[in-house]
Amino acid sequence: MAVHPAYLPAGQQCGKSAGMMIVFANSKGGVGKSTLAVHLAVWLFDMGHSVALLDADRQRSSSVWLHEAEPAIATRAAWTPEDCVTAVRQLQQDHAFVIGDGQASLDDLGRTLLLMADLAVLPVTPSILDVRSVQQATGVLRYAQELNRGGPEGRLLLNRMRRRDVISREVTAAMPGLGLQLCAAQIRDLQAFRDAAQQGTVVTRMGRRGENAAADVKRAFAELLSDSQHPSSN
Repeated sequence: MAVHPAYLPAGQQCGKSAGMMIVFANSKGGVGKSTLAVHLAVWLFDMGHSVALLDADRQRSSSVWLHEAEPAIATRAAWTPEDCVTAVRQLQQDHAFVIGDGQASLDDLGRTLLLMADLAVLPVTPSILDVRSVQQATGVLRYAQELNRGGPEGRLLLNRMRRRDVISREVTAAMPGLGLQLCAAQIRDLQAFRDAAQQGTVVTRMGRRGENAAADVKRAFAELLSDSQHPSSN
């Protein structure tokens, strides 16, 4: 997505290029937002980028996990929409990427996070409840796009998929009807992700034990960033 000053949030329209804000959002919990946020932050850090995490989930699971996995990555918490705006503006001035972990609700805080985003990623797991929740999330995203005259761009990302599972195939078939671009890459339901959370690390740092899971996230993240024309992603 080309980041035009006309639809940057107020305060980011300045001479200095602001870091790219990538938000993981959904109106339902248990879809893997925190897992993906932590893994993206560490993956970018390991590639040599300056990155920060903004944790807007009241459970604070991503900031705790990230502190264990890589203490050198800056983390901030947002409790209110005002906290969110202030934190995003500050973090974007000092980091090439800011990763936002939204809560399991698109209330005022969740909507504010989407309004501040350059790219919104909506994870979906193989559950009919997830399909319904992402329908609500896409509605909020379109509202944000109208207010920002175009941005943020949205992507659907299939997560915890089981290739031989009927519901996984049904969810995949239903995605085009939601009106958002679906990532070609899918992330499988692999034990390595659960092991990584228990061990306070990420699959991309687990060597052979996490190589299949690492391949999935690397493929997905590379696709997400390759679609963006934000200066930070090039």
